[in-house]
Amino acid sequence: MIYGLAAIVGFGIILLVLILSFSLTYMGVGPFASKSMPLKKDAVLSLNLKGSYVEHEDSLGYESILYGKNASLYNLVQAITQAARDPKIKGLVARFESPSLGMAQIQELRDAVFEFRKSGKPTWCYTDSFGELTPGTGLYYLASVFEQIWLQPLGSVNLTGLSVEVPFGKDALEKLGVKPELVQKKEYKSYGEMFTRDDFSEPSKEAEQAVIDSILSQIVDGIARDRKFPHDQVRVIISNGPYLTDEALTLKLIDRIDYRQNLTAGIKEKLGKDIEFVSLSSYLDTRPDAPKGDKVALIFGSGNIVEQAGDSAFGNLNIDSDGTYKAFQSAIEDSEVKSIVYRINSGGGSPVASETIYSIVQYAKEKGKKPVIISMSDAAASGGYWIAVAGTKIIAQPATLTGSIGTFGGKFNIAGLSEKLGIKWGHLTTSDNALMWSGSESYGPAQWVKVNAYMDQIYDGFTSRVAKGRKMSPDQVEKVARGRVWTGEQALALGLVDQLGGLNMAIDLAKKEGGLGADAGIQIYPRHKSVIEKILDTFEKKEDESSSGVDVSLFGSFLRPLRKVMAMVSMLSASQEVLYAPLGEIK
Repeated sequence: MIYGLAAIVGFGIILLVLILSFSLTYMGVGPFASKSMPLKKDAVLSLNLKGSYVEHEDSLGYESILYGKNASLYNLVQAITQAARDPKIKGLVARFESPSLGMAQIQELRDAVFEFRKSGKPTWCYTDSFGELTPGTGLYYLASVFEQIWLQPLGSVNLTGLSVEVPFGKDALEKLGVKPELVQKKEYKSYGEMFTRDDFSEPSKEAEQAVIDSILSQIVDGIARDRKFPHDQVRVIISNGPYLTDEALTLKLIDRIDYRQNLTAGIKEKLGKDIEFVSLSSYLDTRPDAPKGDKVALIFGSGNIVEQAGDSAFGNLNIDSDGTYKAFQSAIEDSEVKSIVYRINSGGGSPVASETIYSIVQYAKEKGKKPVIISMSDAAASGGYWIAVAGTKIIAQPATLTGSIGTFGGKFNIAGLSEKLGIKWGHLTTSDNALMWSGSESYGPAQWVKVNAYMDQIYDGFTSRVAKGRKMSPDQVEKVARGRVWTGEQALALGLVDQLGGLNMAIDLAKKEGGLGADAGIQIYPRHKSVIEKILDTFEKKEDESSSGVDVSLFGSFLRPLRKVMAMVSMLSASQEVLYAPLGEIK
């Protein structure tokens, strides 16, 4: 009876999914939808920048329908780069709706737009305001690379520079009865100071100030180059900001004060009344398939580094060491993959998980004989940099937060809080250190020794891997380590990265290192799962290497044959294609 009911429910769910999928297909976005035909008329690529941007979306699932999804920085940059070489694209226009972008992500977009402008095609950007009683320096930095900047009459340009604000909670935790028991290696590894201090330590202040000074210099350089201002003038402008609309026009920070609805007419006036506008999603559908054969594997890793992030249909923002390991395995075993690009955007996480990924990157490079080019986005710090040093070459943006070669750890003792709340803890143990990780007991003297020894082991392991990967002596590593964070620009001068640039540069280098021509294809690992595969994952218990091989899921035996069929359909579906034409081959 129970199994019969389960089968009926399973059939019902699958029927609903199929109806939904084919409905989406009818609208041109479902898992069975075919790609649009190449552009037939001249057009302007129209971008609407809003919300936050993941490095690359890794799902096309029902979470996108129910909750919406973040846009993909990779797709955005590739579309701009493709459009620069597409004779049907005559211009580029971007509307800013307060997008949330990291500084290195902004530089990635600026590089793409700057290359687009080299094609001789005009570019426009429009925004209601560069910040509304909020900072707008980063947004204006992005806008400054466009040829024409339009601002509505009641907007403003909040170009005011950069700042760092850190909440220090020592007094608050003391009032609550929470005692942080943390170890940091070494003085610049300052994250834990939020809980143990009431102000910046001198090393932390030194490092943070150096980072924002470096990034501000990069912003000044970019604005000066693209708006054709002297560098000193840009610094004065930033120091005296923010600016009202008329002030911004007088200073030539913007080119026109007007409303959004007039921008289309302005573009058609320049490019002709018959010009069409194509959205990002529609334009991406015009990408031709890449030629078969030897290729570059592209793997993305974003978020906190963990051992196992789980397999949720709703996705996550973690770097799962197990999933990353398997993605590299697939690329290593594919004889057509001649080199690998690993895109990292992470401030760190588990040292154990970082070491797992480090090992497979090393294996791919040394045993698999496949060069691994590391492309670093907003951050590749702490565990992110631990992984990066295993690569053949490291490429970072000037603003990429890099290094943080150090570690911290420990626990929060809530014994005082428990006492305030009237909670009493009872303990039964078998060994002296059984309560070492308990949140209701302090470390004893012998336990402090063990915690420090563990942190020393991590620090020594980290620095030794940096020394090996960057071909530096231990003394050289120690000078740039000690937990300090650098910008990519600073890291280049210190020998922590090899080149400054974005993902496209990393892909080009991977082709060169792998002995591939410019027309080699790119394949993303792992393959995207379709909406149906995602939903099937929700109900089907997955087997791994440690499984007994017995499927105990109610739906497992019923769904497995359907899963195989849907996987085959997804592989054949054009909307699930992951091979894209090389940018140099677009006609």
